[in-house]
Amino acid sequence: MKVLTIIVSILIIIAVLIPGSNIPEVDMVGVDKFVHIAMFSAWAIAVRYDFPRIKPWIVFIFGVGFSLFTEILQLFIEGRSFDLYDMIADGAGLLLGLLLTPVATKILNQIFTSRS
Repeated sequence: MKVLTIIVSILIIIAVLIPGSNIPEVDMVGVDKFVHIAMFSAWAIAVRYDFPRIKPWIVFIFGVGFSLFTEILQLFIEGRSFDLYDMIADGAGLLLGLLLTPVATKILNQIFTSRS
């Protein structure tokens, strides 16, 4: 079972379904975009870890589709909106995650094999 991808995907969906009034205000410019980069980096790493035979460019395309889906979902949430810049940050996160996958995979393998 490919649990890591499911967990990260669900966490992203939960994050985008939080109403805008429940998101704390942060006075630092760019924190929102950093969160998007981090979420989609984690998603790309999880997908590549769970499905190593899938080519990185396919993961990127599906990731962009997932990003679009999350932005569309936000149209139905109070205080949230579709943001093209969030999608750009998501794309940057996907690329970063794909670049970090070899290192992250070694770390994840160590974590999961040490538990066995």
